[in-house]
Amino acid sequence: MRIGLLVDGLHDREAIDRLSNLTNLAGAEILLVYVHGHGARGGFDLIRRRPGGHGLPPQREHELAEAEVRRGAEALADAARHAASLNVTVRTVELTGEPGREVCELAGRERLDLVVVRGAGRDAPPLGPRSVGPAARFITDHCPCPVLVLRGDV
Repeated sequence: MRIGLLVDGLHDREAIDRLSNLTNLAGAEILLVYVHGHGARGGFDLIRRRPGGHGLPPQREHELAEAEVRRGAEALADAARHAASLNVTVRTVELTGEPGREVCELAGRERLDLVVVRGAGRDAPPLGPRSVGPAARFITDHCPCPVLVLRGDV
């Protein structure tokens, strides 16, 4: 079984543990996916476009880009170490773009059997349209394979 798990660096260990409790992962290949989205810089773009707004200095832009790359690498490394303890094959993938769209395209390319995403979190309602974030919503609506949404304290 080939499983894609969207990693964000927040509750990845809990998600991996929850997945292993829900299904037998013996012989599974887990593809840990981190997507560098545009969310972190979106606020800066809005500031730039307002009247009198200035762009960030090039050095600051470079520092932000490096920090984003480091965060993704650290999140993937931590999740990979934890998943490897389950005696499964682990691969990591870093993508750039809109997270939902990138994960769906990856699921098709890699012929994944299952994609796993987390619900929106503790502050969101447990069920209903706001129980998942925008990336998870896109994935559940457009993914070419089954999608497992982990809800609750994950």
